[in-house]
Amino acid sequence: MDPNGKVALVTGAGRRVGRALALALGDAGCRVAVHFGQSGNDAQETVSLIRSMGSEAIAIQADLEDPAQIESLTNSVAEQLGPIEILVNNASIFDKIGLEESSNEIWDRHFAINARAPFLLAQTMLSQLGNDAPGKIINLNDWHTARPTRFAYGVSKAALSGLTRTLALSMAPHIQVNELSLGAIMPPSDIPLDRPKSEIQIDLGPADRMGSLNEVADAMMMLVQNDFITGETINVDGGRHVQ
Repeated sequence: MDPNGKVALVTGAGRRVGRALALALGDAGCRVAVHFGQSGNDAQETVSLIRSMGSEAIAIQADLEDPAQIESLTNSVAEQLGPIEILVNNASIFDKIGLEESSNEIWDRHFAINARAPFLLAQTMLSQLGNDAPGKIINLNDWHTARPTRFAYGVSKAALSGLTRTLALSMAPHIQVNELSLGAIMPPSDIPLDRPKSEIQIDLGPADRMGSLNEVADAMMMLVQNDFITGETINVDGGRHVQ
């Protein structure tokens, strides 16, 4: 797919990885809907950066835990930019809560945002485009989903992998659905970005470094531009998945 002029929705696009993905799409000429949950100022800054590239961009707030707000989000994108042609499901929650401390509320919230929201957004995208129009869905996942200390998060991300593969079959042949499984790209939000690598207790894998935002964006753009790859997991993790 040639991304120029296509309508793209990136969830959680106000900052960090989501912003990098939105900027890459804007740089390629997409008309970008920048979704945010609470980072309104960051989202407006992302919009300004995209507009400075000469591309159209808007910011839309929605709580992805609420199906009604997801419907409002997709309606707003369609009304202001047009049908969603590229969907990047980046938003997620990542609570450090193990099995014994997990509750129904924690479980439901993780599944609502990390798995149900991508499903609802994909379903709406298909209804907007129809059965014959081309499209792309890229889901952002984790290189390692079996995480006892982040129990609900890990299981919800495993569900996202299953969703990716099933959507690829259900939306074929015109819409390709893939996922990027990320390793260490940025330190957690509570760790300063300039903290020395030696002070960050993360196994960086064979590459022995963190990945860059540009490397994630490049992988996403490859999937946007390739019309043959679907149902695939692209590991952007410096080789951690092969250890």
